[in-house]
Amino acid sequence: MSWEGAGFVDHHAHLLRVAAGRAHGCDPSDPEAVRAYHRRVSDRWSTPMDEVERPVELDDGLRGSLERGLARAAAGGLVEVTEAGMHDWAYLEALLSLRARGPLEVRVRLLVASGIADVGRMQRTGDPWLELVGVKFYADGWLGSRTCAVREPFADQPGDTGILFLDADTLASRADPFAEAGWTIATHAIGDRAIEAVLDGYERLYGSDCADAAPRIEHAQVLAPDLVRRMADLGVVACVQPCFAVADARTARAALGEQRWEDAYRWDRLLDAGVRVVAGSDHPVAPLEPLVGLQLLATGESLDGRSTGAPTLSVERALGIMTDAAAGTVVLSDDPHRVPEDELSAIDVVEANPAPQGRSW
Repeated sequence: MSWEGAGFVDHHAHLLRVAAGRAHGCDPSDPEAVRAYHRRVSDRWSTPMDEVERPVELDDGLRGSLERGLARAAAGGLVEVTEAGMHDWAYLEALLSLRARGPLEVRVRLLVASGIADVGRMQRTGDPWLELVGVKFYADGWLGSRTCAVREPFADQPGDTGILFLDADTLASRADPFAEAGWTIATHAIGDRAIEAVLDGYERLYGSDCADAAPRIEHAQVLAPDLVRRMADLGVVACVQPCFAVADARTARAALGEQRWEDAYRWDRLLDAGVRVVAGSDHPVAPLEPLVGLQLLATGESLDGRSTGAPTLSVERALGIMTDAAAGTVVLSDDPHRVPEDELSAIDVVEANPAPQGRSW
């Protein structure tokens, strides 16, 4: 018997970029390549969201590629996807062309990369199917490459505390015109030093109005109790990745040591503290299909059943951060509450039904 529930929403993906055949600035699977890339970017006082890229050609090929990418998202059960850093305005133009033909396969939300963000150019569409929602900034690197900004040196690299692309003052200054115009500010921050800097920046930017603005921290992996409390007190939203705790378990333990590992990826503590938590795949770094993320988040095990010791959430809590009834519904072949946790990814998606109306992020 099939089951119907709130539709899966991916609040952080690079779906359009992948569909258009655009690669990252480095090979995400090669930690040394990522490290070298982040060092180069930092040395020129830039960030990955500010790097100049080859222009995207606006043509039928791009439109067709994006259409196929959205169809793939819908087939996986998604009803809404947020592109976490649109690097070229051609993507919006192509999506507007597709939207003129009719409803999109999934609702699309766009966070504009800070490097091309322009207050004068950014206008809301008012269309529940396709909307600009804010600007994405980038505060530090990644954990696997040892480039995220941490308070204490990495356990396996003494003396190295990673890379901080943006300090609090710089973030607040750059984000100010967009915040004044009412756009959501989302900032990549993985390490605890970067998370602290972003929270400092948000506090300077918004003051007592921070909760109303609901700025986001993307990833929020290397947590500490004081950071969890501050996120709750300020009203900052955490956008986390269901697959990451499992995928990163081995390298995170080596990088952080056992004591800091115990506080990392503790999204249960964010929820317990009252932080609003939403989920996004970070595709292509992790699988786009939400049922894969649901299984890894619920079990703490790899898909082949290997235990990683990663923190977990209950199926109910995991669904709570991965779905949104206002964005649409999904019909599955089985009830995820009744299926064994290690079989969640095997559930079939019968159909995904985006809501033509409903709130925009």
